[in-house]
This record gives sequence, structure tokens and C-alpha cells, in this order.
Amino acid sequence: MHNLLENKLSSEGFNKEQDVIEYLNLTSKLFQESPTDALFYVNALEEKLESEKNDTGRAYILSKKGTFFWLQGVYDASLKAYFEALNIFEQEENKIEVVKTLNNIGETYKKQKDYTQSARFIKLALSKINNLEDLSPELILVNLGQLFMLKGNYDSANYYLNQIQNKDSVSKQSKGFTYLYKGIVKRESSQYDSAQYFLRQSLIYWEELNYGRGITESKIEIARIYISQNNYLEANKSLKEAENIALKINALDLLLRIYQSKIDLFKLTGGKDSLVFYFDKYLQIKDSIFNSESRAEINKLSIQYNLAQKEKERFKLALQQSELSNKIEKRTQFLIFLITLLIFAFVLIFYLRNKSIQLKRAHIRLKQQKEEIEDKQKSISSKSLALARVNKELHSLNKNLEQRVMERTQKLNERNRQIAEFTFYNSHKLRAPVASVLGLINVMELAKDGKIDPILLNHLKTSSMELDKVIFNLKNLLDLDD
Repeated sequence: MHNLLENKLSSEGFNKEQDVIEYLNLTSKLFQESPTDALFYVNALEEKLESEKNDTGRAYILSKKGTFFWLQGVYDASLKAYFEALNIFEQEENKIEVVKTLNNIGETYKKQKDYTQSARFIKLALSKINNLEDLSPELILVNLGQLFMLKGNYDSANYYLNQIQNKDSVSKQSKGFTYLYKGIVKRESSQYDSAQYFLRQSLIYWEELNYGRGITESKIEIARIYISQNNYLEANKSLKEAENIALKINALDLLLRIYQSKIDLFKLTGGKDSLVFYFDKYLQIKDSIFNSESRAEINKLSIQYNLAQKEKERFKLALQQSELSNKIEKRTQFLIFLITLLIFAFVLIFYLRNKSIQLKRAHIRLKQQKEEIEDKQKSISSKSLALARVNKELHSLNKNLEQRVMERTQKLNERNRQIAEFTFYNSHKLRAPVASVLGLINVMELAKDGKIDPILLNHLKTSSMELDKVIFNLKNLLDLDD
């Protein structure tokens, strides 16, 4: 079992809740033979997941720790673990585990005899279980019945126990506890007949289950009823049967109750020898229980010490592993550095080689470009000489052009003068004879007899000659321009 847990602890990743639950179930099997080792492996799993920052199944781990502490009587540590688990289950909305944890907290407070807090948490568990179909409330009802029986609140005890009694599908164990607690409540209420009935009903279930402790408790309570009814023979018989079973299962707390009941019995019957005998037995068991409680406390301290030692050993081993890991890590880092350096050198060589090839190619291109530039320079030189000749020609042309422009300007000025003179002739000299001719023609058209007046004809001739002269002068003016 140890090897299996060690292997699981070192090899598995625990990425699923089911992996955590299976591991915790193995620790429960180990708990029967070695509580310290079981608790150690639960703590080891918790530390492993914390170091990996893995919250998978953490609530189940805390719940298991609470149970292991509870079984060892370390109730404060149990409550602490249960409350942490409850907080996580509530955040995850795991309703079934919330109910179970609330009930466990209530039972832990019951062990500490803090009945007020016990009732608070068990009732809270009952209120939440009503909405769940997958979980039966019978265990919680039994716990509440026992709680109020211990407090002496018999009406409340009957209220919860009756709910179990009225259910059809209830486990035999729950039925056995229900009838046992109802029998005690009835006996405390002096309802002996009802008490006998319920206690004998509980015996039927205990015998079917072969549950020795339940049989012993029921027989003790039956004997106490017989004592109250002064039926000492049946009381002694029932106590004797209970004593045999208690000795067989080594239930010292029940033997103490049996011997106390026998002392009460022989006080009433006057059997001094038997009274002294059972009183000595009572003291022996009480001393034994005291020693047992002392041993339990010592065992509890021993468990804590062993747990601390295992933690110390584990810490030492972890330290050694850490040192080894550091060495491996340093060597790994050195190897990585060397590999990186080699890769860098290879990349640099490759880069320089490519760069050299590129430079050679660039040199060839530059040489070609230089030759092209030299050719272009020669071409440009020849073109520059041609351009210089052209510029010289242009310079001489520019000088002749200025002279020609001046001559042309003079000609244009003369032409403008001629045009102005032509315009003058056109508007004055030419216009006057033409107007005279037109006027004479109009006069001739107005003559009544159709005869031409010699005077008008003479004037027409004169005007025509003037017009001819003006046209001649105009022609000369145009010829001069040509």
C-alpha cells in the first residue's frame, strides 16, 4: 500500500477529481493499519498540489483530513479542515458534499459536547438535503435524534426519530439506532412498556446486522428498565448477556456502564459480596479507561510526532532532490549556453559567408556600373562639345537675330503707318467721292422727264475722276508697301 501510494504520488498528475478521490480511498484503507502514515500521505498530496498550484480535489483532501483527525480525537484540527472543505464545496456548488460536511461538523461539535453548535450545523445539513434526491436524510435525522436525547430534550428527539420510523425505505442500521434512541427516551420518560418495545425492536436489527456494540447497548437499556421495575432477575440476566458481548468486542466504555448498572442492582438487592465484586470491576475498568484515554492522548501526540518526523524526512528528501535538481539545472543551463553559443557561431559564419558572396556580387555590379559610367561620360563629353558648337552658333544667331528684330520692327512701324494712312484714305479721301457719286445718282433718279442734266453729268464725271485718283493713290500706297 505504501509503495502504491508513493508511486501514485510521484507519477500521477492528479488533473481530475476522480484521481484525487481514488488516491484518498487508498489512504482510508491504510488508516486501519497505520493512521499516521495515512494522514502523512494525505498531507503529501496536499503539498504536491499546492506546489503545482493545482486546486483539483482540494476540498476532498481537506474533508479526508478532517475525518482522520476526528477518528484520532483531534477535534480542533478536524473542525478546521472541515470548515475549509465546506467553503470550497459551497463555492463549487457541490450540494451533496456540502450536506455531508455540515453533518460532520455537527458530529464533531457533538463529540466536544457543544450541543448548541452541533444542533445548528446538523439542522443546516437537514434543511439543505430536502432539495436533494440522491441523498437520504435518515443519517442526519438519527444524529439529530441522538443529539436532543443527549441534551434531554425528548420532545425534539422524538420528533426527528419519528420521521425515520415513518419512512418505508430506511437502512437497518438507521432503524436500529432509531429504536434504540426512542427506547432510551421512553425509559427516561418512565414509559417502560414502550421503552421495552422499542429496545427489543432495535435488538432485532442489531442481530440481523451482527452489530455487537448495538446489541450490548440495547441490553444495557433493557436491564435498566427491569431495575426500575424491580425485576432484578431479568435485569441481572440481561446485564450478564451484555457483559459477555462487551468483553468479546473489548468495549470498555460499555463495560463501565454494565458494572455501574450492576452496582445499582446489588445496592437494591443487598448482595454485598456481589456489590463489592462489581465495584472493584468498575474501578478496574475505570482505571483502564483512564489509562486508555491517556494512551489515546499519547497516541495522538505520537501520531503528531511521527507525522512531524515524516514531514522532516520528506523535507530532507525534498531538499536533496532540490539540490540535485539545481545541479542538473546548472548543467542543463551550461549545455544550453554551449549549444546556443555553437548555434550563434554557426549562424554568424553562415551570415558572414552570405555577406562575402553578396559583397563579391556587389563588387562585380559596381565594376560594371563604373564601365557604364565611363562610357556615358565619354558620350556626354562628345555631346558637350557638340552642344558648345551649337551654343556658339546660337550666340551668333542671337546677335543677327537682334539686328533682324530691329529691322523688322522698323518695317512693322512703317507698315503700321501705311495702314493708318490707308485707313485715313479709306475713311476720308475714298469716302467723299463715293458719297458724291451716290448723291448724284439719287438726284438723277428723281428727275421727272428722264433726261440727264449736263451739269449733274459734269459733276458725276468730276466725282468719278476724283475717285479714280484716290484709287490710284491707294494702289501706289499698297505698291509701296510691297
